[in-house]
Amino acid sequence: MKKLSLIFVLTLFTQLSFALTGLQKGDKVPEVILKDTTGKSFNLAGQDKTTVIVFYRGSWCPYCVKQLKSLNEEVVGKLDPKTMQLVAISVDRPKVAMKMKRNFDLKYTVLSDRMANSLKAFKIVNKVDGNLVKTYKNSYKIDIEADSGETHHMIAHPAVFIVKDSKIIYSDIHTNYKERTKNSEILSHLNLK
Repeated sequence: MKKLSLIFVLTLFTQLSFALTGLQKGDKVPEVILKDTTGKSFNLAGQDKTTVIVFYRGSWCPYCVKQLKSLNEEVVGKLDPKTMQLVAISVDRPKVAMKMKRNFDLKYTVLSDRMANSLKAFKIVNKVDGNLVKTYKNSYKIDIEADSGETHHMIAHPAVFIVKDSKIIYSDIHTNYKERTKNSEILSHLNLK
């Protein structure tokens, strides 16, 4: 029993430490190329527009859906489409991400990162315990493996990065899945109201 408790504490500490060392203001954006819901490639480091990158756990997460919908309603319309853009990233398969984008009429790019490469590069990986994956599936009908098409059980810690000229100018990472970056905070760092 003590051994299990120690393993749990060490696992939790490792996850929190890893998340808290996520990329920060001034860091260079990693070279990661993902696909959007239409299959078009998107290079996170190769954008000429100021880019708001929103990492979310998955379309199964009600806190994430609430955030994504609010970004659609409160942020996207204030961005100058010639110089600014917003993208959202999760480990959802493209088909799952497309369904969510359509269901909520999201007006921004949604990217699929099934292998969690961007999560690893931005240092915001949250590895879900296998027992919790089973609980989600059996008790809540949330199938993380089916949504990603993978068995790695990695999801993102909710995070927002603002990138300009391939450098991070704002970073906000949450280890509590119920917490999210405020839209007013994003707009403030973009010098918008």
